Amino acid sequence: MLQRFLLPLILAFVMLAGAAKAEEVAGTVLKLKGEAQAISKSGTRPLEIGGSVMVDEAIKTGAGARLAIEFRDGSNLFLGEEAHIIVDELIYSPAADKAEDQSQTVDVLRGVFRYVSGAIAQARYENVTFRTPVATIGIRGTNFVGGELQVGMSPGRPHYGFQIQDGAIEVTAPNGSVLLDEPGEGTFLPLTRLAAPTPVRQWTAEEAQEVEDALAF
Repeated sequence: MLQRFLLPLILAFVMLAGAAKAEEVAGTVLKLKGEAQAISKSGTRPLEIGGSVMVDEAIKTGAGARLAIEFRDGSNLFLGEEAHIIVDELIYSPAADKAEDQSQTVDVLRGVFRYVSGAIAQARYENVTFRTPVATIGIRGTNFVGGELQVGMSPGRPHYGFQIQDGAIEVTAPNGSVLLDEPGEGTFLPLTRLAAPTPVRQWTAEEAQEVEDALAF
């Protein structure tokens, strides 16, 4: 009899624990222009300034929108219009004893973005990873931008670009990798995913301005 009574309680506890994990807060919306939404197994909800962003949620911005998120470790992510990201992982506690126990992973599926690292990267930069359609980005305590761009490669050739503004990043693609460690340096990759990053060089004013315009509120 007791077993029959306890079983539903145990199942309910497991379900609540799983829901709590799925709804772990990753960060807070700092700024928002236009419309943005969060999508999860629970459904779709509009984002608003001061609202939370959860781990495992997909975040999308609308046409003409801009979005700024501050994660719990103090890192910041800025998104341009029609961006699509997934906050895949954020494990962080200011009281944690071991830096290796903390990590952050963000999947950028579409759009232009800027990332400014926080406490996780400062403690152990290998624990922060950005994954994009063309390359994986290794963080080394940094401020960098990236996304789908119009200038930088041959006209009409869809491509992705990355530029370091402070610190360093390693851009790793299936056919090669480059290190960006001087402010203003950048690289490009075609969206075909079949090429290595272009040689590292300083971006032109036009190339840098395209990203700034895409992220300006």
